[in-house]
Amino acid sequence: MGTALVLGLLALKPEGAPAAPGITNVRVVSERIERYGLCEIALDVQGEFSNPFDPREIAVDAEFRGPGGVTRAVPGFLYQDCTRELGADGVERITPQGAPGWRVRFCPTEAGEWEATVTATDRTDTTTSQPVRFTAAPSESHGFLRRSPDSRYFQYEDGTPVSLIGLNIAWSSKGGTYEFDPWLTESGKAGINLARIWLQWNQYLSIETKQSRSGRYDLCNAWRMDHVLQTARESGVHVLFCCDSPEPYQQEHYWLGKLTSKPWTDSCPHNVANGGPLNTPEEFYTTEEGHRLIRQRLRYITARWGYETNIFCWELWNELNCFPGWTKLIPEIVAWHKEMAAEVRRWDPNQHLITTSFGNAYGDDTIWQVPELDFVQSHLYGFRSIGSVYPEVTNAMHERYGRPHIVGEFGPRMEELAKLPEWDPKGVNLRVGIWSTMLSGGGSSALTWCWDFYVHKLGLYSVYTPLAKFCEGIPWPTAGLQPAEVKIGFSKPQPPAEPKDLVIPCSGSGLPQLEGACKIDPTAPPEGLGRVYLYGVAQKDQQKPITFELRCAGPTQMVLNIGRVWVLGILEIKLDGTPILREELPAGPPGEGPWKKAEFSEQWKIWASDYDLDIPIDVPAGEHQVELYNAGRDGITIDRITLPRYVTETAPPVRAVGMVGANLAILWLQNKASDWGTIAERAEITPARDVRVTVAGIPLGPCEVEWWNTTTGEVANREKLTADATGLALEVPVLEEDVACKVRYGTAAQR
Repeated sequence: MGTALVLGLLALKPEGAPAAPGITNVRVVSERIERYGLCEIALDVQGEFSNPFDPREIAVDAEFRGPGGVTRAVPGFLYQDCTRELGADGVERITPQGAPGWRVRFCPTEAGEWEATVTATDRTDTTTSQPVRFTAAPSESHGFLRRSPDSRYFQYEDGTPVSLIGLNIAWSSKGGTYEFDPWLTESGKAGINLARIWLQWNQYLSIETKQSRSGRYDLCNAWRMDHVLQTARESGVHVLFCCDSPEPYQQEHYWLGKLTSKPWTDSCPHNVANGGPLNTPEEFYTTEEGHRLIRQRLRYITARWGYETNIFCWELWNELNCFPGWTKLIPEIVAWHKEMAAEVRRWDPNQHLITTSFGNAYGDDTIWQVPELDFVQSHLYGFRSIGSVYPEVTNAMHERYGRPHIVGEFGPRMEELAKLPEWDPKGVNLRVGIWSTMLSGGGSSALTWCWDFYVHKLGLYSVYTPLAKFCEGIPWPTAGLQPAEVKIGFSKPQPPAEPKDLVIPCSGSGLPQLEGACKIDPTAPPEGLGRVYLYGVAQKDQQKPITFELRCAGPTQMVLNIGRVWVLGILEIKLDGTPILREELPAGPPGEGPWKKAEFSEQWKIWASDYDLDIPIDVPAGEHQVELYNAGRDGITIDRITLPRYVTETAPPVRAVGMVGANLAILWLQNKASDWGTIAERAEITPARDVRVTVAGIPLGPCEVEWWNTTTGEVANREKLTADATGLALEVPVLEEDVACKVRYGTAAQR
């Protein structure tokens, strides 16, 4: 008998039954209950309801009373036991066992005696059960994760610090939970303790689908999530629980410019054509019924999984900017987040943290200002200089919102994802991403998107272990850590250096559009400019020139690398106000023009062509202005700007990020060439030598220094140094890739 049929039998009250709903067979089914563990209560409910998931028809709730008079209210939920089997074809098959029944899951936060009563309310009346009692034994659990008082980090309820080091493990393919098993266990063994996992918009975990019908839930997939969360807990991995994603509300879903599906029509359970109540996707935000469906689902989510101490937070939306027409719905989206956060906190007695996310660096300020969101996120893709951009975004977001920041997804450009195993088999991009964010004040390490075909396939879990070892014992919330001020120079005189080439990447997800005038200082050159996109007539209100102010020691060229062009771009360039170039850049089908490749956007019904074309402009010595303007029909993307023999900077090619506190400083030093841009362009790395860094803010006196190998996780060297009035000077080992440093001083150095 299928699950849906069993539910239909449960919903019918026996003929002649009393008006009030019935509660029978209430029992505690957990074998051993500990403080911060699980007390699970099973019961049978009879009542007049057709949809057991709709609390307007039937609401099962429990009240727990514990030591010292503490009380907690917890909603109940419908449960179906299942078994799993992996077929010879690699497909997981789930088989329901017995009939569905009601459960209540509760996390006792105090050791001692507890009592619980359960109520069932249908449209006619409310019934209350006799109390059941249980004892919660003491445990060594630190409790749930919270924001720390310093607003930058996280900690456990009892104040114990935590170093969150993680990755996305968003969904599985046909192997279902059998794929999660090794992903999570191998993660835990490597020191990874955070995984971002999606509930909706995937075949094997989504609980509300077209097949389940609007407002009804797939109990077999919910059982799968039970298994995944249990495996995560046993592996020591906290879960960033992503509740929903906008894809089902998209009329058309595209990947790399290709139409892959029409989710709103084909699969969204809320679409009226699929039996739901919504006529358009916008009604998700603008109608009470759209809101009610999510309130109902959040009640089920918190009822079933809210007891979990290893759930880090509830993420209400993945990349909400992918919702169709979202920019016209910002007031409604703000109100929605306030309402849903309040709903979660209403039903979640353990008050897990709450967040949301955007598919870019900075998101929308109006939405991030919502105070109910406990921390902010960025999703960063396509940046050539990970070690520069990620710390910059991390600190900017923290400073702007005064809350912890996490890079919830990162990776290369979408079209480069499949190349990761070939181009970077050692995981250099992973190492740069996690160290640069963790040691620049991030609430966690950055979370790569590429868990399955990359981290797992190549066995790159070990890339995370050195960072986990380095972070052991760091008291993040109480160390008084603030971004380090670091001066980078040479430790000995260097021979006169010739001017060096400057290569500036201009692409990545969600950095601000470069506008107006931009000064490029040869003595302190930028590592990135943000997005350099020249709008055409199609965006008339944004069709404006961009001007670069240069100071050239000698004659040079400004080389513009043309990336993607839509329809027809016409690049016009002026040097000091004088027109010097006008070039048409059409777009069209593959093989019909000078472009390297082309895609037809079925969404916009236009061609987009990728040129990878260098356009050089001769620039004399001295100060000059170069103006770029697009007189064409649609956009031109500048992917890279190169200025040969332009840089007169005398500092070593080394980047430093770190934090300085009352008794501890942590530092990550990177050879700037050891980053994704060098890997993607298959360039050589020249080791940095004779480098000295001076860290300000360290008080006068003795310091104990540890140099950490970021590849092996071992301490390569220890030394005792003395800080002076300028700070602490460190002689950096020959730097081929990157190195980390831990400095103790004051009372920490005396222990």
